Amino acid sequence: MRRFRIRVATSADWRALAEMRYRFRTELGSPAEPKSRFVRRCTSWMKKRFRVGSSPWRCWVLDDGKQLLGHVCVQLFEKLPNPVKDEPELHAYVTNFYVIPEIRSQGFGKRLLDKALSWCRAQGTDAIILWASPGSRSLYRRCGLVKPADIFELRHAARLPRSPR
Repeated sequence: MRRFRIRVATSADWRALAEMRYRFRTELGSPAEPKSRFVRRCTSWMKKRFRVGSSPWRCWVLDDGKQLLGHVCVQLFEKLPNPVKDEPELHAYVTNFYVIPEIRSQGFGKRLLDKALSWCRAQGTDAIILWASPGSRSLYRRCGLVKPADIFELRHAARLPRSPR
């Protein structure tokens, strides 16, 4: 019987995480750079940001003792100080949430996400945000996330109106 565990990612995981990131994103679209270059670039990025205790980033992995099977990452970010009582001044951004296709729909994604959300609550976050893919929306709803009515978004492809001179 395989044993699965969820743990905080370590420096020994960075390359495997970068390779999984490549797999994750290329499931959604064609790559714009060769895998080897992306993995080097992403591994370097993770080395700089995923150091526990010295970074606003945290990453959890699902492993079976032999390989990584999934992951979820969170970045904490501060709000401006707020004079309103009992409104925390910290948000969390959940990203790079992925479970390999071979073990999906077995509860592992929910366990990973529960771990990340529990940690966010323990940090005292006011809100947790993420961008959902169509296939993940039902899981997010089951975990208590809802579509906000008060957030606006501007994508890089959008044209800004010209300001009058």
